[in-house]
Amino acid sequence: MEQQVTVIQTDGNSATVRGRRASACGDCAGKASCSTMGSWRERLIDLHVKNTIGAEVGDEVLLEVPDGLLLKVAFRIYALPMLVFVLTGAVVAWLAGQMGWPAQELLAALAALISVPVTYLLLLRGSNSAKADLDVRMLRIVNHGGCHIPIRPV
Repeated sequence: MEQQVTVIQTDGNSATVRGRRASACGDCAGKASCSTMGSWRERLIDLHVKNTIGAEVGDEVLLEVPDGLLLKVAFRIYALPMLVFVLTGAVVAWLAGQMGWPAQELLAALAALISVPVTYLLLLRGSNSAKADLDVRMLRIVNHGGCHIPIRPV
């Protein structure tokens, strides 16, 4: 997926870009009147990327977002904590049954509930090492601070 954004700051080999956040439904004909997920207001996002093409402040650039990015992020944010939740509950329920502890279901439920924020904390702590998989990259400069450069098909 490609997205056009504006460079708002540069710092050595990196740049901060600002662009319109892509919505789940894209740019359909009913966009102006749609109220799905707050689409009546413009949603901007700032992103730090490697400045591999020498873009300067004010340039509009084309970014490439890896195809698997959405799936990787969705797995890390939704599927992994849910999987840990279910597995923790099952393991604690089994262990409590084997050990003969009272209130086995309560212990399993509490352990499962505690496992969700712990999973998120571990994901946040390890997010720096995972950023390499999720990097977007600059493809080309579309406008040099207001000077339009035509995009040629690749």
